[in-house]
Amino acid sequence: MEQVTVSSKGWIAIPPSVRDALNLSEGARLNLDVRGQEIVLSKEPAWRKLRGPGLMSAFATFRKQEREREDSRS
Repeated sequence: MEQVTVSSKGWIAIPPSVRDALNLSEGARLNLDVRGQEIVLSKEPAWRKLRGPGLMSAFATFRKQEREREDSRS
């Protein structure tokens, strides 16, 4: 088990051995959970990086283009 110290700003440094084991680099996003008296940090799931326009946004764009095509035919 690694031990860290909380700074006056509330920051902790993740030891290099842990960063290397989890392939963490600057800017990596972590989730933080409090479970009783424990703090649990976990890597953000890889699928979150694939975020793009939401399905409803894509559907709304599709419908708008479809209406414009229909209007241009009239």
